[in-house]
Amino acid sequence: MKYWIKYVAAAICGTIAGAAYFLPSGMFLAFVAGWLFLIPAAGIALLAYGLREHVKDRKNRIMVSIKPNEAMRALVRREMELQREKELLLKELSNGVKRE
Repeated sequence: MKYWIKYVAAAICGTIAGAAYFLPSGMFLAFVAGWLFLIPAAGIALLAYGLREHVKDRKNRIMVSIKPNEAMRALVRREMELQREKELLLKELSNGVKRE
């Protein structure tokens, strides 16, 4: 019984090969049904399992909130300046005005 997994796999493969030889239309329908229904169903089941584990683990998280300091505020001001410059450039380009 050392190689029982290999024996079971060989028996399954042999059964599938024999069924494909003797019942080709039935195996084709089983293949199509597997691709259309079984694989998406397995994907949905795995997604649902992942969501359940995520929700279950979420209550063990620590939420940290920090107050913005001066450096963070300076970064935000600089980002807002850059955004305003970008909008101005886009407006000039859309109006056809060339910058010198």
